[in-house]
Amino acid sequence: MTTPPPDHLRSLIGLAAVLTLGFVGARSVPPDPATVPVDREVVYYDFIDDRGQLDGGAQVMAKRELPGPEAVIPAHFVTLHGGAASSTSRAMGNSANRVDIVFVGDGYTAAELPAFHASVDEIVVRLFEHEPFGRYEDVIAIHRVDVVSNESGVDNDPVEGIDRDTELDMGYWCGGTQRALCVNIGKAYNYAQNAPDVDQVVALANSRKYGGAAYPSSNLSTSAGDYVLTPDIVMHELGHALGKLADEYSTGGPTDWPGGEPSAQNVSTLDADSMRGQGAKWATWLGSSTSGFQGTIGTYEGANYSQNGIYRPSSDSLMRSLLRPFNLVGAEQVIKQIYLEVSPIESASDPDEDYTSDDVLVVTPITLGGAALPVRWEVDGVPVAGQTSGTLDLATLGLGPCAFTVTATVVDDTPWVRDLAFRADRMTETIVYTVNREWTRPGCAGAPNSTGNTATSYLLGSPSIAAEDLVLGAYGGPPGAPVLFFYGDTEIASPLGQGTLCAGGNQQRVAVSVFDPLGVASYAVDWQNDPVDLPGTALQPGTTWIFQGWYRDVDPAGIPSFNFSGAAEATFCP
Repeated sequence: MTTPPPDHLRSLIGLAAVLTLGFVGARSVPPDPATVPVDREVVYYDFIDDRGQLDGGAQVMAKRELPGPEAVIPAHFVTLHGGAASSTSRAMGNSANRVDIVFVGDGYTAAELPAFHASVDEIVVRLFEHEPFGRYEDVIAIHRVDVVSNESGVDNDPVEGIDRDTELDMGYWCGGTQRALCVNIGKAYNYAQNAPDVDQVVALANSRKYGGAAYPSSNLSTSAGDYVLTPDIVMHELGHALGKLADEYSTGGPTDWPGGEPSAQNVSTLDADSMRGQGAKWATWLGSSTSGFQGTIGTYEGANYSQNGIYRPSSDSLMRSLLRPFNLVGAEQVIKQIYLEVSPIESASDPDEDYTSDDVLVVTPITLGGAALPVRWEVDGVPVAGQTSGTLDLATLGLGPCAFTVTATVVDDTPWVRDLAFRADRMTETIVYTVNREWTRPGCAGAPNSTGNTATSYLLGSPSIAAEDLVLGAYGGPPGAPVLFFYGDTEIASPLGQGTLCAGGNQQRVAVSVFDPLGVASYAVDWQNDPVDLPGTALQPGTTWIFQGWYRDVDPAGIPSFNFSGAAEATFCP
């Protein structure tokens, strides 16, 4: 592939390259993607006119249903950049958490695959030199799939009427438009799905003739593979296919815009005053400029193929001219589309697990620009001071045995996005952990009773002394039998009666209840009147007790006796 010249010469070379290339094709106001039927899609095409400026239009074409994994045509693939991220125990489920861009080629014979490889390599280098792709390089994966065609080149190149035997059926003169370079979408995906994941497909034609197209609804774009400005064409088409942006140039359609407000976010019928007054489209960007992006944001008349009555955000940009950066409005839309595929948290400790105050929580955020996004940790809504790394050692917090909630929040607060609702919804991710959720633990087991069941103790409420909501209970006992709830500070296993005494050491009786017809008994502790605050046996913060029930029963011979429920243990907190 031809090595691109320095930027200050490229526009002149691009102009010279197209002065002799005519254009034939229908020019019309583009249909709005939001209004076409679900079985159709808007396909954008772009070319350089005889003044060296972008020109083009859009057509409505039948939308093809994308093939499933079973339709994959096996081919060699390689991951050139990025790759699948680790996503074990993610709160949102498993995901590669990357925008996967897959390059496929058409019209390359086996001997010509090195030329395809060189084209892709150059595009990737140029892609990450441009924002916002540069900042989000770490969450973009690039894959290349080698597609071998029987013949070299694509249909209607260099002139209409030439037919070549290629795998993806790429060709110019799509829909009667010379520079519209179409592809068989189904076949492109049949090959692209050799990659681990597919979010965008870029199909390169083995051609030096300027041409390109974008299928936003199919997340696919095309370009000539060996044109001097191929990398810039690909970025422009990704503006359509990935960013869902409209063209910002003002040629190719009627002089005066005849339609209503377009759905694309980077073109509008509103001037600056109306946009600001309505808070519409790019109102929050008006008057802004940032290094690395094109121009000061305003409302510049001429866009979407018409000169009058419709506006673009900046005087120039990649969606208006090649060899230009995106403007801030276009960049924001690209970033938003990236976050429809990417979550701010890469992987994390499983929030459904049970954690204690001695555990360590780990949250791994995505990396942007070589640095991981910070993690904001909070305990019961209070920020953990000085802690922004992805690891939180709970033992260092000294929080004790009470249940508490830990939240880990990761936000991409890039100034390149001003849609606060979108930032909160897609660029912010919070994982909630409940620590010491299982505040009760089973003690020694009970023995079968006359019903054939084994009575088991349980505790309800919370271990908080201040909450005063402790309930003692047991189930599986003989209906109608009285049960005495008690507790001790030492777990033992002493056979007694028909069962086992588990709660030993300093003991305290609490109250008597009765097993109901279902064999369940419970008692809500009366903290004002029950002996749960006596010296030596007081239920105080930091103390651990074993709870059990003693109940009347009969032995196997029917002689009156007694039994014990299995034990339950709890540690109390303030």
